[in-house]
Amino acid sequence: MLVLALDTALGACSAAVLDTASGRVLAALSEPMARGHAERLIPLVAETCAQAGVAPGACLRFVATTGPGSFTGLRVAVAAARAMALATGGEAVGLSTLAVLAEPHLAAAEPLAVLAVIDARYGHVYAALTAADRSEIFPPSYVAVAEAARRAAAMPVAIVGPGVEAVLAAWPEGASAPVILDGRAAPDIGLLARLGAAVDAASAPCRPLYLKAVDAKPQAAPPVISGPPP
Repeated sequence: MLVLALDTALGACSAAVLDTASGRVLAALSEPMARGHAERLIPLVAETCAQAGVAPGACLRFVATTGPGSFTGLRVAVAAARAMALATGGEAVGLSTLAVLAEPHLAAAEPLAVLAVIDARYGHVYAALTAADRSEIFPPSYVAVAEAARRAAAMPVAIVGPGVEAVLAAWPEGASAPVILDGRAAPDIGLLARLGAAVDAASAPCRPLYLKAVDAKPQAAPPVISGPPP
């Protein structure tokens, strides 16, 4: 089976093709970008599939990061995966951005607890803290950065994701330093493809994961003035 992985949740636009028969990632492309994911993703998919030597329609599973991340950006990959699955008769699955960020350190030869973290600004982060045995210490959450730092500082920990600097700035005085710092700006797209190929589709719906409400608010309607015109 061919798997097409897509990520637009954070600071990159990425695509990869995995062949489950051989276990090989046939092609993977990732371009750093803060915006413009919607315009770039489909051409990038075409380039990735061309490099892999396969047609996009030959893929039978489509996997996307579902968030947290950019409120509008993550919807680009989710919508594309679902549309491609519908067009090809395949299936779409989704994985948390935080889970994919954490996985390399949880799968290490000597795993640590992992704090996967994304800067959400205004003194907050999107974060998940997972023990070395993969038990959940706290689930994906929108939390004050000081609280995330306090919880992580209680144990030997790897911190991964684009919120590393925010957590370090709030690290409790006197606490032992993190064992590993991995400030990668986006998940490994090849790893996303591998995780997406293995996941049970029933437990991994391809829909956005929002941990807080959107910051933008609709403009208030102008007041209605009754009575005769002046």
